[in-house]
Amino acid sequence: MTVPTRRTVHVTRTEHALALPAPLLDVAHLVEIVRDELHRLDRPADDAELRVADGHLIAAYETQRAAAVVGP
Repeated sequence: MTVPTRRTVHVTRTEHALALPAPLLDVAHLVEIVRDELHRLDRPADDAELRVADGHLIAAYETQRAAAVVGP
């Protein structure tokens, strides 16, 4: 029987928060920052999650920090 390789992946969540209410230009700047960061990671902008919590607009996405490969 062949056992598949197991990976342990650590995930980091990056968040940017903007206090609300905020000018529309500040919202656009926040979205631009997140889009540029994801572009540098070769990921689409829609990988980010936007939500409103505790009076802030929060833009967040997850990235892998490291992967340890464990052989059979």
